[in-house]
Amino acid sequence: MPDRTAILKAMFFSLIMIAAAPLLAEAQAVEPPEQEAKFVAVDLHPWSAVGKLNNGLFGGCTAVLISDDYALTAAHCLYFKILRRFLQPESFHFVLGYDNQSLGKHLHVVAYHIPPAYDPRKPFESIANDWALLQVASDPKTDSKPISVAHEVDLTVQTEVMTAGYSSRRPHKMSADKDCRIIASSSDERILFDTCNTPDGFSGGPVLALNPDGRSFSVLGIHVASQAWQGKPVAIAVSAAAIWPQIRFCVEEHKCSFQHVARTRDPTAAEIFAGLPNLGLQKVIDIVADRFCRDETAQCGLPYANSLGKQSKLGRHEPAPVAGQ
Repeated sequence: MPDRTAILKAMFFSLIMIAAAPLLAEAQAVEPPEQEAKFVAVDLHPWSAVGKLNNGLFGGCTAVLISDDYALTAAHCLYFKILRRFLQPESFHFVLGYDNQSLGKHLHVVAYHIPPAYDPRKPFESIANDWALLQVASDPKTDSKPISVAHEVDLTVQTEVMTAGYSSRRPHKMSADKDCRIIASSSDERILFDTCNTPDGFSGGPVLALNPDGRSFSVLGIHVASQAWQGKPVAIAVSAAAIWPQIRFCVEEHKCSFQHVARTRDPTAAEIFAGLPNLGLQKVIDIVADRFCRDETAQCGLPYANSLGKQSKLGRHEPAPVAGQ
């Protein structure tokens, strides 16, 4: 008869295979429309500022470079549902210009901030806070031109927008929807609704609009989910008007406060599958044995440095943290 450890291991890996990427990266979405978004050239602006965000396990999302040192994505992309934990920054890699066999430019995530009001246990109730600011670094610096975040979003006019990302159906090619528009917003204008095709994998991708100069672009929002409405899929995004006031001091003056700061090196595959010690966790098998945590807290009561419970806010006069601090 198999021993208890062998049984628990089998249980854990069965759950992993069943859950895989959707548990890591995506809010529930409706089926994408029949017409697929079209592939785009990843070396041309603005698509060159949109990248694939990989985590150290199974999932992937999209993110957008908004300055030389910062990128935006969806908060739920950083949360691992099986362990009920936000992954450490070193688990993530932001890749610009990724196209099939071309690896593109690799940026390390050295820290990230999630609004304290975002609750991964209540993703839809806190969807207006489903965004994350990533501090990224590369050596040498990337030559990709960032896309600025809009300071406000004018909803009095019909705005033509675009989006791009790496869908789960075609995870190695960037596709884009260049012909969509904002159709509505929430009453407080923190949530935008648009007609863009946003299949699984587009979470964290930008809502892009061409500026009046006809040459530059702005990020009007970050896609976080999609919803069926009158038989048609509608994309849901957190408005840039809600995000910008919370990140302005960090992006413009580098006065940041991050709850999650990377350690001095990347985790190895062996560490990930041997209990994820790089995340400061118990053995995964122990967590499974404990029925995936007995309490209801997002962090399961596990030891956790820089806890979200501290609710540190952007705008404090502190230098931006870097890996190893």
